[in-house]
Amino acid sequence: MLDDATVSRLAWCWDEGWNRGDLDTIMAPFATDVVFSSPFVPRFTGDPERTTIEGAEALRAYIDAALRRSPGIRYTLDATYAGTDGIVLVYRCHYPDPERPDKAGADSMRVDASGRVVEWHCHYEPPGG
Repeated sequence: MLDDATVSRLAWCWDEGWNRGDLDTIMAPFATDVVFSSPFVPRFTGDPERTTIEGAEALRAYIDAALRRSPGIRYTLDATYAGTDGIVLVYRCHYPDPERPDKAGADSMRVDASGRVVEWHCHYEPPGG
């Protein structure tokens, strides 16, 4: 099981980073060889078949673009679950446009022995869900 300090640090970096729009805080826990997957990767890459981004520098560029694309978005971290080598963060996205409904999501992160995130997978409600 991951220790409480690691779980707290990962949740804090995610929550504070995204809600402050702070790229350095978001990126702080990631290993240089991190693999990231999200349903939104094809939009970023322009390749409908590509769903992953590999490496911290590529992930940094992706997150920077995401922060620029969605100014004013805020997140509520609803739950954090810890496992033997990873965590799951359950959250809700709140858009600045009152006409756009909130969206639920969950991110799973696998952590190496040094406490660095080596895999990050984003999950969202299906369309219409």
